[in-house]
Amino acid sequence: MTVGDVLIVYLQEKAEKTARPKETEAMLSRLNEFFGDMTVAEIRGKSCREYADDRGNEGGARRDLEVLRAAVNYYHAEYSLDVLPKITLPEKGTPRQRWLTRSEVARLIRAARKTKQCDHLIRLILIGLYTGTRLSAILGLQWMPNTNGGYIDLGKGVIYRKAEGERVAHNKRKTPVKIPPRLMRFLQYWKAADSSIDSEGRETCLRYAVHFRGEKIVKPHKAFRTIRAEAGLGEDVTPHVLRHTRATWLSQAGVDAHEAAASLGLTVEEFERTYSHNSPEFQKAAANAF
Repeated sequence: MTVGDVLIVYLQEKAEKTARPKETEAMLSRLNEFFGDMTVAEIRGKSCREYADDRGNEGGARRDLEVLRAAVNYYHAEYSLDVLPKITLPEKGTPRQRWLTRSEVARLIRAARKTKQCDHLIRLILIGLYTGTRLSAILGLQWMPNTNGGYIDLGKGVIYRKAEGERVAHNKRKTPVKIPPRLMRFLQYWKAADSSIDSEGRETCLRYAVHFRGEKIVKPHKAFRTIRAEAGLGEDVTPHVLRHTRATWLSQAGVDAHEAAASLGLTVEEFERTYSHNSPEFQKAAANAF
């Protein structure tokens, strides 16, 4: 049994049911190029390390190899393999620590406002900053309930980050988040700006909350790099840093870890491990014990 055969079965029977089918398909394609002609029994720690070297990205290689492990385990559970190899994964990277100060956020927003064809990023920045929502979920947010992305409910004051019936990975939870009052004012203004009255007197509204001339934004990275340079910020400032900034500010404000974690779609353990050291109460009792 070749690895390629195992990957094809996983692609046909399981990939569409994963949280991100297109990404899974891309991973399976990369894995097939490297491992496809090997037999399953030939998978070794050495070949996994060689794949990571060939991939050139430890984090990306780890995610790919996790899919390889899932594919092998799935095939073994459904059809049985004579040998079940151990998939060796690269070490997990250390969590990103970069977050923005309030002055840096102001510079970024000013840059988006003044740079030609980049003012749409103001919405992305403020939603990311005030809710800690991941980039892909922000880009999928719509003004009405739908089955393709999240939904902003201004009446209830809640952003539902997950589409109706959407399956998500256990480590990419999309929990609802309460809309902060400051963000609510912006959202109300943006929705009004996106709304109009048609020829029959009916109110219509653009679909996506963050858009470019009415169309969904697929890859904002080029425009983000432009405003980042205009703001004088380094390459370590990416859209994902907005999420880290939100989490860090919550910790600095002394927000209860359970509530902060829930608003970010994290477990309490994940929040405490990554962000609790920023809290003014971090180990205070221990430090003052004697």
